[in-house]
Amino acid sequence: MSGDVTAAETFQLALYRARRNGWSGSDPYDGLLSPFASVVTRIGSLPRFAFSQMVLRFPWLRRMASPPPSVNPKALALFLGAVTRGRRLIGEVRAQEFANELLDEIEKRSVRVGSTLGWGYPFPWQSRSFWAPANTPNAVVTSMVGWHALECVSGFGETRATEMAFGAATFLASRLQTTREGEGGALSYTQADRTRVVNISALGARLLLRVALLNRDRNLEALGTKLLHFVLGAQRPDGSWPYAADPGGAWVDSFHTGYVIESLMQIRSMGFSVPIAVLNRGMAFYRRFFGEDGSARLWLRDSAPLDAHSAAQGLITFAALSSWEDATPSMQAQAGQVASSIADWSLRELWIPSEDHFAYQMRKGRRDEREFLRWVQAWMALAMATAGSLRSAKQPVPAAVGVA
Repeated sequence: MSGDVTAAETFQLALYRARRNGWSGSDPYDGLLSPFASVVTRIGSLPRFAFSQMVLRFPWLRRMASPPPSVNPKALALFLGAVTRGRRLIGEVRAQEFANELLDEIEKRSVRVGSTLGWGYPFPWQSRSFWAPANTPNAVVTSMVGWHALECVSGFGETRATEMAFGAATFLASRLQTTREGEGGALSYTQADRTRVVNISALGARLLLRVALLNRDRNLEALGTKLLHFVLGAQRPDGSWPYAADPGGAWVDSFHTGYVIESLMQIRSMGFSVPIAVLNRGMAFYRRFFGEDGSARLWLRDSAPLDAHSAAQGLITFAALSSWEDATPSMQAQAGQVASSIADWSLRELWIPSEDHFAYQMRKGRRDEREFLRWVQAWMALAMATAGSLRSAKQPVPAAVGVA
């Protein structure tokens, strides 16, 4: 790791900074929270999409638009996963306190739909395909909350986290659309659309199948298996997965690819059928996003930005492979080296010591230091907790960082 700061230290510093800020922060896609967005919101989908993208892409416009900070359930879930995974780094008692606080915040932001629990983004947003008002429950946030709630159960034995996870799985199964795709099916993003996003179905399958095993629920298992078949069938010959099977969804990026691979490894570890050849092709393709120095590109083209979100997911994915029981010893060793190089690069190039947060991206050697809580800090907290825990398994537990 970097000689100036370690993964364990940045995990703690980012965690405490988020807590001091009330778990509230900015997001790349929160532009429509701007006071100036009310007119745009009424005009239609294209102006909404354009305004959001402009606020993201032009920092000067973001400063003018001034969208207020918000508390994002997905960020809360990722921080929950981070304190669960990094509990040895901060001490079991303190980690339990953080977990309880985060569960309180997550619970307050749940949306009950019948007997189910769903979570969404705290801002309205316009995708290429559909419109979602603020707090609309969606598959990706609900899947992340459910998954990290179960991780919390494994780490701390929190009963209410089990209830959250089961409520989330029931929401995915009973409230979202499933579009038939050959032998499989694709899970919709929200209740109001029928999009066929590959990583959404992978994340949904991962949660549904885990809950199905815990509850011995054949209906959840059947749906999770159907989503799994869609994901497996969507892989291309080069090992990649498109973002979606929808028109305009053929593009491929780094972190969504990582979502799919991590989910498939975990599903196979649960005992479900995921061909090892699929994962081998996927990992070979995924490795192309990362430089020998650990740098993480968002896209495969040389001009692509070096991206914190991609680095975080890359570290998490390769760390998972380094301890995956179905990987050969040489694959495990190589994956551990890649995870370590990504951590080193992130600490060296993206960490801002004076601000206690990670930068967003690097383009042509220039660093974009905007602080995005859900998109960067929460993901990096989970990634650095992962890196710190890997090291602490081989070394004495580092002292907790002295911050309040």
